[in-house]
Amino acid sequence: MPLGVLYRDDYLVVVSKPSGLLMHRDELHPDAPAALQTVRDQVGQLVYPVQRLDRGTSGILVFALASKIAARLQEALGEAQTRKEYLALVRWPGAQPELGDNWSNQRPLQDHKEVARSARTDFALVEVLHRCALVRATLHSGRFHQIRRHLNHDGRHVFGDTSHGKGRNNALYRERYGLWRLFLHMHHLVVRHPVTDVVLDLTDPLPAELQGVVQALRADRESARVRIDSKS
Repeated sequence: MPLGVLYRDDYLVVVSKPSGLLMHRDELHPDAPAALQTVRDQVGQLVYPVQRLDRGTSGILVFALASKIAARLQEALGEAQTRKEYLALVRWPGAQPELGDNWSNQRPLQDHKEVARSARTDFALVEVLHRCALVRATLHSGRFHQIRRHLNHDGRHVFGDTSHGKGRNNALYRERYGLWRLFLHMHHLVVRHPVTDVVLDLTDPLPAELQGVVQALRADRESARVRIDSKS
């Protein structure tokens, strides 16, 4: 299936990646659908990935149409004005309610060689739902599973996360809300164009399956409020 195009010009193409799609094929998945090959076939030329999204994560995915452009864009992604924002559904208030509604985690994260690397993620509450919350995560580094690992450390696990979350919570939300995937979505990217220097402000709304989960949680939140009000 072709991917939704969020932006395209002579230098780059930005698509909306669905959950479950690999970034590229590998020896374990030689014939599986993958974003790199799908976008290549869709635009009819070689493309060069600029950032990565985990297989379970959906959202904004950027490809350059030349290797030189990819290198410039990777530099732009590291600039101070760049913003990389994700939406996640998390346990709330979690194990550390003293963190408040807006907090930062700067805990170093080990790489695959068990070397601790600096990492920083800023979090902000978007909406309190029924026994959980939608939060915005802003990345300031790009470590493996960074958002999920930082939230796990804070006791505010991402629902649907089979690597760093809680299996019991995941099973409950699968059964009650039909959440069969990781609730993590890259929804906003602000970055300087590597050629024109124009600031690109790109948004990818939550996909329908995640919007449905949020709507069901809002309904349960309101039902709980009605029950509490009726008893008071």
